[in-house]
Amino acid sequence: MEGRISVPGGQVWYRRTGSGGVPLLLVHGGPGYPSDPLFDAFAPLAREREVVWYDQLGVGRSDPADDISLLTVDRFLDELGAVCEGLGLERPHVYGHSWGAMLGLQYAAERAPEWTSLICANGLASVPRFEQEVRDLMAELPGNVLDRTYGRELRGETGDPDYWAAQEEYLRACVLRTSSMSLDPELMNLTVFRTMIGHADYHVTGILKDWDIFDVLGRIEVPVLVLGGEFDECVPEHLADIAARIPDSEHVTQPGAAHMGYLEERPLRDAYVSIIRSYMARIEARA
Repeated sequence: MEGRISVPGGQVWYRRTGSGGVPLLLVHGGPGYPSDPLFDAFAPLAREREVVWYDQLGVGRSDPADDISLLTVDRFLDELGAVCEGLGLERPHVYGHSWGAMLGLQYAAERAPEWTSLICANGLASVPRFEQEVRDLMAELPGNVLDRTYGRELRGETGDPDYWAAQEEYLRACVLRTSSMSLDPELMNLTVFRTMIGHADYHVTGILKDWDIFDVLGRIEVPVLVLGGEFDECVPEHLADIAARIPDSEHVTQPGAAHMGYLEERPLRDAYVSIIRSYMARIEARA
């Protein structure tokens, strides 16, 4: 079933599939990207429980966010709460990927939701730290990737075709290693990305530039799975530090995967979903 639900600033599109069990709400990454990349990997879980996707305001099938004053972290947090309430999701598991995991962590820390669990997948707790960690990773890649990307941005040389070639090398090393992603440009919103992020994960100049919630992670009362990849741009040390601050947490690093484990080739994708499925089952068995 698909529909639209009112949130602060407009209406967002959602899809509900499956039935029974503790529902799983998927909060996609970005900002500026839709929920579509999550569809294939998480569809099998709808045979076991209700699974809910939604597109954040400004992307996908949701209302546009033409007024950039809507693009604040607090409004996206309010949106997450409105989706849970509006769809009547009682004690859901909440999965957030990357930017979605950032929202999940902050929401859980500041608003004490009654969630069954939070799956913080490939998500960070400090943008300044993350930005430097990504630059460090890129500096270690062969072919002078950091200067061919970040350096060119600083020098105003992004029109060079090799800039985009270097971007691909970085993405293949740290974001998606064994597969590829193709998105309908009509479902993306570069204005959202540029307003929130700026240039790139390694060069953040937007609203999120100073975002850091490490100091409030200890307030999180729901169980949390902190999941990342061996080659993730959100490095295992960053994720381990997140888990160390959350009272009821587990940290898992998936071998062979990078930042988008749910889009890697089938064996890695299946392993990614299996980690999440097993975690939810263990948490439910404790109830």
